[in-house]
Amino acid sequence: MKPLLPFLFLFSFAAHAQTPTDSLATDPLTPLIKEREQMVRQYEEANAQRNSLFGNKPSKKDLEEVVAALKGIIRKDTEIVRAVQAATLRRTANILAENQQVKQQVTVARSDQSSTQQRFYDLENQIANLQLRDKQRQKKLVELQAAAEEAIEERTSRDLLAAGLAVLSLGLLGYVVKLRGQQLTPKRRRK
Repeated sequence: MKPLLPFLFLFSFAAHAQTPTDSLATDPLTPLIKEREQMVRQYEEANAQRNSLFGNKPSKKDLEEVVAALKGIIRKDTEIVRAVQAATLRRTANILAENQQVKQQVTVARSDQSSTQQRFYDLENQIANLQLRDKQRQKKLVELQAAAEEAIEERTSRDLLAAGLAVLSLGLLGYVVKLRGQQLTPKRRRK
């Protein structure tokens, strides 16, 4: 009779299904499973003994050893179950912590993304405002240049008019001086 061999297979599978971060040196299941295997061998040896006076039947002492071996196997199975539960709890806690960390990173990434996007929109608005101001300045500059050219033309025409009037005045003054000089010169000759 081989008690609970499928149970042993399940635990040995669970022992090897550890996460990659767990090493065999820190795995508490491996020594427990080895101890259980040793207890199963002791059970098989105890079950195979036939020390009875009545032939090929086990004696009371043989049966007590078998029962003791089975109790030891059951205790070891309980230890293995507890170790598997503890390992499962640790893995679950690690997975939950990693999930929480991932969720937190996703939240931070989304927050960063939204703040970056908001900053991008703010910069786009700032660029649009600056472009509008630049267009307004260009328009005002063109208007001021046109006004300056118009003022220069008016000034030039005034200056030309003033220069023309000055030349005309000089010409008239010269003419008046010439006419006076002609009037004075004949009177002096008469005297």
